[in-house]
Amino acid sequence: MQFSQVPCLLALFTLTSWAQVTPPFDPSPLDILGTIDSMTLNAAGGPLAGGTITVDGILFTVPQNTLATLPALAVAWGELFTGGVANLPGGVSWEAHVVGNRVNGQNIAGLVYISQKAAQVLDGFITSINIATGHFFVGTGTGIECVINDPTGRYGLPYTANPLWASDPDNPSIHATSGFPVCIPRSANDPLCPAKNRPIDPATGKPAQVMYDPATLTATDPDPRLMVPLAVGDYIIFTGTRVSGGLMTINALNANLGLFTAPGT
Repeated sequence: MQFSQVPCLLALFTLTSWAQVTPPFDPSPLDILGTIDSMTLNAAGGPLAGGTITVDGILFTVPQNTLATLPALAVAWGELFTGGVANLPGGVSWEAHVVGNRVNGQNIAGLVYISQKAAQVLDGFITSINIATGHFFVGTGTGIECVINDPTGRYGLPYTANPLWASDPDNPSIHATSGFPVCIPRSANDPLCPAKNRPIDPATGKPAQVMYDPATLTATDPDPRLMVPLAVGDYIIFTGTRVSGGLMTINALNANLGLFTAPGT
């Protein structure tokens, strides 16, 4: 008798499990992280038009007025498209994190985050800097060729090829560990990224780390109102987007430098 009850119990368990597949609530929440299969734009919807995004085979409707969050910017859905084609450079797969609701069997996006590799963080020492191009190399051997993605030229020479995936020019995403903004010199005598802001401490032979009080500055003193130039040998942690040719266009950088302003400034 005990053995005859087992199939009945299994059947009951199976039926109960299948009965729970249908969400018990409508609407019900969704939170998906995966690879973007496709994106579309409702071209007739105006500047704040919506569209669709498919992530790992799951189709979402992107409502009108939705803003997509990129690594350092937030943009209208339509700004992600050029000529109706999604602007996802690099010729590689891209990722999306979509948070929304399932309503009447339809997936509706509420929050959309898009990046090339959300979990990628790179690091290394700067081995060379080309001030004529703003490009620099990180790491040993051939290293990684990098450029700060900076359409406005806030941190160095402008890089305008992929403005959607740029650094933040106003809330500095290119900075030292202490939060002080850093830059790549545009020339040997760049007034906005001056060499005087990386003076050598004669006692240690290493760059000095304390900025002077602006009220007492001389012409040759480090100026805390200006950025500090990155230099060969600096250790940096960074994220960005790879584009054709393997160039890493950086949107966030943390240089292992302790840069401090004078007390009270």
